[in-house]
Amino acid sequence: MKIPKSQALFCWLVLLGLPLAVQADTSSTLSPQVRQQIDYLLHRVEDSGYICVRNGSEHDSAEAAQHMRRKFEHFLDKGDIASVDDFIDLAGTQSLITRRKYMVRLPDGTELPTAQWLRAELEELPGRNLTGGAL
Repeated sequence: MKIPKSQALFCWLVLLGLPLAVQADTSSTLSPQVRQQIDYLLHRVEDSGYICVRNGSEHDSAEAAQHMRRKFEHFLDKGDIASVDDFIDLAGTQSLITRRKYMVRLPDGTELPTAQWLRAELEELPGRNLTGGAL
């Protein structure tokens, strides 16, 4: 049985577009409340003025926020982020390549794991419940 060219073309277009549709569906599952909390944390990183240490190299807060934002978008597109904890664990904890922990250097010189600092900052968000849900 021979398939008409128009049907074959349609099938190919559907198959080529399917991954994009699936990707769009996974990234749209992030609740507005979780997105707001993640945006809050990214702004806290950017506005902190702290030095962030990644793989032994120092980065200013704007660079650190940009890096976390790229990792966030990457994992969001893959459907791996559904909560603030997912964001912290995947984008704010460690290098995927070297497994070295990200650190934040406070003004007094103290260094904390970035994940610990992010969780402490999240607790400062007014109206946040402890399960990471709605504001």
